[in-house]
Amino acid sequence: PSIKLSSGKSITLLGNGPPVLFSSGLFGTMPSFLYNNFLDDMKKEFTIVNINDITPITQNDIYDVTKSLSVDYISYISHSSFNPDILECTKINKAILFDPICIPNLNFNGVNQQNIDNKFPILIIKAEKLYNSDPTIPDWQTPNINGNVTEIFYKNVGHPDILDDFWANFAKSYGFWDTSDGKIQKFSDWKLKRNDIKTERKKYRKFLSKKAIEFINN
Repeated sequence: PSIKLSSGKSITLLGNGPPVLFSSGLFGTMPSFLYNNFLDDMKKEFTIVNINDITPITQNDIYDVTKSLSVDYISYISHSSFNPDILECTKINKAILFDPICIPNLNFNGVNQQNIDNKFPILIIKAEKLYNSDPTIPDWQTPNINGNVTEIFYKNVGHPDILDDFWANFAKSYGFWDTSDGKIQKFSDWKLKRNDIKTERKKYRKFLSKKAIEFINN
């Protein structure tokens, strides 16, 4: 179903269970169908809320969604860039951030990390290649989040590997971000494996959905 918000934006609902707002890359403006494999797992446990708009998701959108759904709280999942003010929203009970990226603070001292204080549990899962490859994400784009925060690094995957294979390959071929190279084998055990990258991406997406489901339910 599709529901119109008081702001004029609309949301679509996929799945069953408690509502979880999904914020795609570029502050929630990228099409959600790029993440179909990941969202297919999530909607088995939750109702996935997608905001259909070309403007970034804001804290006001969170209040608007909860009011329109007549629910006291929602959970929040984001990939890549997001508005840090969202983590100050009183209508979120838990948040999951995949490779969180923020616009930095600009002041007389230069460019600084966003410092965020939150009052609800947050799970952060980082794709290793975004932080340890060349080029790597600068520290000032990574928010400093204080509070009840759990952080996990997942090895040998990159920023686009959460996307469906077609779109992850697209990002890799155009050099936007580094991605998985497949499972690393020992010299003595090496065998040629076809579609190994596809297998590793599938495992990564399954890991993300499993951790997200466990985190929200517990």
